Amino acid sequence: MPFPKANVDIHAVPTDFDELIDWLERWSYNLVLLEEYPLPEVKSALDAVDRAVRAHRTEADRRLRSLHDLSDESSRGRKVVLNDHEWFETSLEQFWWFYRVVEKEDHGGHRQALGQYGRVLGESLRRHRVDENALLKGPSAGPAHRAR
Repeated sequence: MPFPKANVDIHAVPTDFDELIDWLERWSYNLVLLEEYPLPEVKSALDAVDRAVRAHRTEADRRLRSLHDLSDESSRGRKVVLNDHEWFETSLEQFWWFYRVVEKEDHGGHRQALGQYGRVLGESLRRHRVDENALLKGPSAGPAHRAR
């Protein structure tokens, strides 16, 4: 019995960052299931993810650094979230590395590895957003936890 593929249009890039994370996870899942996306479409999707993550970092770093009167716990949480943003730069480099492997030798195993990495990146981004939103909403939102 085959696994059902996610319903996703790889061309329909969401403008909302949280929706983009969901979109990334869905098309990455489809790569794992050997969806035959043309390579230029995969590259375009990776470009969109790369731009969105970098834009998110710029905007979120500005907002997080402007927070004042943080408790010790919130201050530590902010440091974790800001460090996550640095880690995501490395994650994007790794995502592109997997893409270049597929570009050089396009076969199912390499596409599955690219898709698995996309799923891991998506899950990391999703967890990160929980921590980040808690900080931006204030102490009533609850404690931050590690994104990775």
